Amino acid sequence: MEELITFTWTNLGLNLIPGALVWVIQAAVRRWPPGDKPNALYGYRTRRSMASPEAWAYANRRSIDLYAVYSWPLMAAAVPMTLYFTLDTAQLVLYTAMTVACVWPLVVIERALERGEHLS
Repeated sequence: MEELITFTWTNLGLNLIPGALVWVIQAAVRRWPPGDKPNALYGYRTRRSMASPEAWAYANRRSIDLYAVYSWPLMAAAVPMTLYFTLDTAQLVLYTAMTVACVWPLVVIERALERGEHLS
């Protein structure tokens, strides 16, 4: 027996949460940047990013930009997910995508820092 998919504004709102959350995080960090020197409280903190002020500035700027880029497809995906999938399935897919969107910048930035792209 097939499950009937019905569009509701509540489902759309719930499906927009992952993308909106990533967007709010990047907007907050862009509004209140972590500063010019590495600190242990706030910002993109890894061993490589905290090694120098240049690496710190590059890593924080790049992570904010990547979060901004990844938030829009997540929000756009909410519409087809609401139209064609049940809420449970849509939430599973969108929150998994949000997790990937939050972890993938670590891979991108750490590779760039390892190659020394922050120095150019």
